[in-house]
Amino acid sequence: MFFKTKDVMTVGNIGGGLACILVAMEGMGARTLEEGGTYVFWSAFALVVAFWFDFFDGKVARLLGQANRFGAEFDNVADLVAYSVAPSFLLYLAYRKAVVLPGLESMPGVQAGIAAAVAVIPALSGCLRFARFNIRKLDLDGYWIGFPRPASALMILAMVNSHLFLSSPIMPWLGIAMVLVLGLMGLSLKPWIGHHNRRFSWYLGTILHMVWASVMVSLVLGPILDVAGYVPLVPPKLPFDWIMIWLTGYLCAQWTDVPEATRLAVRRLTAGWND
Repeated sequence: MFFKTKDVMTVGNIGGGLACILVAMEGMGARTLEEGGTYVFWSAFALVVAFWFDFFDGKVARLLGQANRFGAEFDNVADLVAYSVAPSFLLYLAYRKAVVLPGLESMPGVQAGIAAAVAVIPALSGCLRFARFNIRKLDLDGYWIGFPRPASALMILAMVNSHLFLSSPIMPWLGIAMVLVLGLMGLSLKPWIGHHNRRFSWYLGTILHMVWASVMVSLVLGPILDVAGYVPLVPPKLPFDWIMIWLTGYLCAQWTDVPEATRLAVRRLTAGWND
């Protein structure tokens, strides 16, 4: 049978992406910015769930010895739903119902147009990337070509839920620029550090453990306690602040860790891609 146990994890990835979309659609009925922000929060939370299913599907496949071509293609399609289409719905909700762009307080129609324009970017970039890699696949151990879709989606969901986004008058405008840059980086042919077939040094391994630990602890002590009916011990939005901080570090530091030899190899491998 082509559908195996590990593919259930991929179904969870798709389910998280669809949940993100459905919550965003429900959120369009919000009547206040606070209510809209609540829908943005849970829409993003569903996308975090999708990410965790995606994170473990490869591990389950290797553990059970079930890796196959169908699984690889299925995972690629799931990533398109969860990391390209779903973030577009989340962005539209955030810019329509959770924030008022400074300077456009009396022009809701203009803000609606801006929200639609920025929401198109992740889906369009993801679809173009999907089509291009289906025509010509490129695997490079330890690296991604173009900014990875999961990191882009996590950056978006963290940005629209960060305390900075809601408290700074300029951050919503900067967020639009950030989404555009993420879309362009996803279509670039630059190498980005990946985790597949890579051995991390002890200090990078320590940093990675700090990433997962800080996000998971803040998830448990914040939104999960809140859902369970207990008083949150940390602000519910703190996990998204941590994601924003760590991914900003990844954006800044990765350029210093890619050897020039790797950059030259990628240039040779991708020569002619844009012809």
